[in-house]
Amino acid sequence: MKCQTTAATFAFALLAALASPAQAQAVQLHGAAIGGLERTDSAPGSGAEDGFYYGVQVGAEWDLGTIRAGVELELGDSTARATNGGNTANQSLFGNAAVRVALPVSGGVRVFARGGYAYHKIDYAVGPAFEGHGYVVGGGAEIDLGPDLFVRGEYRFSDYGQSVRGQHFVGGLGIRF
Repeated sequence: MKCQTTAATFAFALLAALASPAQAQAVQLHGAAIGGLERTDSAPGSGAEDGFYYGVQVGAEWDLGTIRAGVELELGDSTARATNGGNTANQSLFGNAAVRVALPVSGGVRVFARGGYAYHKIDYAVGPAFEGHGYVVGGGAEIDLGPDLFVRGEYRFSDYGQSVRGQHFVGGLGIRF
């Protein structure tokens, strides 16, 4: 938990330093439901298993002139299961705290990059659970459907330590507050 708090604190401090009072607009909050393909190697060396990933994101964003920058927090789960040597690994909780930078392409279309802290828990049928801490990097695009509604698509790579790595190909529907 200390790593999560440290990552979130760092992200907010970085954005506060970037947002000069002359440029910064009011904070824009958003939330999204996301889902898609999750592929994590839960038994390192045995190959990754695919599953359906589903989760929620919440975030805050500031308009810095030519770019928008913000932070996002996410919690998710997956249907992926893998068996290695008779022991079943169930993908469990996923979480991340990331800094996000978005560039407008045209109208209500933006491309973005995001990166930060990643957490993942894997429950095993036999033995203790794996709790990995590492990083997440990725990017995608977002399209406005109206003044407060948007859709997004994104790819991300995560490394949770101890040779456990994952990929997510997700899409989502979100709302700005």
